[in-house]
Amino acid sequence: MKRNLFLFLIICLLTAHDLHGQSPGPSTTEMYNSQRKCRKQCEYVFNEIYNNGKILIKKRLIILYDYSNHYNKKLNKCFMLITENSVFGKKRILTDVNEDVIYGTVRVNKNNQVVACFLLEERCRFEEEWNKLVRPYMEE
Repeated sequence: MKRNLFLFLIICLLTAHDLHGQSPGPSTTEMYNSQRKCRKQCEYVFNEIYNNGKILIKKRLIILYDYSNHYNKKLNKCFMLITENSVFGKKRILTDVNEDVIYGTVRVNKNNQVVACFLLEERCRFEEEWNKLVRPYMEE
């Protein structure tokens, strides 16, 4: 009886954990639903806050917005990368959409000089540095 219970516990542990001791990841259906939910949430935020990508000032279009979204399965978070283009330069913002938290931003003036650059506690001097810092959030 003890042997059967012991085997049952071992089987349960092996099916609940992979060889590295980590819990199995989400199923394909769960991943698809998380990605879809993330995409829908970003679309809603973009349309509501960023006027579907266009800001009109005195009947002239001077600021254009664009975005990309990504559900990061490792962090279980929905990220939105917003890009603002205007006559003044370019700004990019990485945000956690569900928690409404800005992770970082890079601002480049019209002369292509970085005037602000950070991601969480990391500071950067070049846009390429910022892109490297953002990559794990938008690709995993």
